[in-house]
Amino acid sequence: ELPAPSTVPSFAGSRPAIFPPASASSFSGSMAGYNDSMMSSGSRKPTGMKGKVHDLATTLQTQNEELGIEKGHMQTIKNENASSTSGMQGQLNDIKHHFKADIQRMQEEFRVQLKLQESENCRLQMQLVQVKGEKTSIHQQIIALQRRIEEIEEEIGHE
Repeated sequence: ELPAPSTVPSFAGSRPAIFPPASASSFSGSMAGYNDSMMSSGSRKPTGMKGKVHDLATTLQTQNEELGIEKGHMQTIKNENASSTSGMQGQLNDIKHHFKADIQRMQEEFRVQLKLQESENCRLQMQLVQVKGEKTSIHQQIIALQRRIEEIEEEIGHE
């Protein structure tokens, strides 16, 4: 099977410079032998320049088919990537919203806890001031009682 004519380069009217000019008699004799050998084995591949052109055309056609298949695979991969990216983006957005909500909740809990701690600190500070006042009062009472004891001991000691 030959490739489409548009894919096969045309060498009509050109002869490669590497071949020496052939005389008409030797050319026709060799062509007759060539044609006979070609007719006897129909499955043989053409040799020479036509064979190389045919092989190149076949290779080109095969590579074009493979390229088309690979382009299809790439498009499929792109589509899968786009769909998975949008799905992943949705999941990331859900996670982001979840974390934002958690952070806001924790900040609110922290504010509430902070206010409770501040009020507890104020209450303890007032108790501390009260206890210090009571301590000072008790200390003054102890000093007064020690003086009274000394006075009583002097009175008892004089009698």
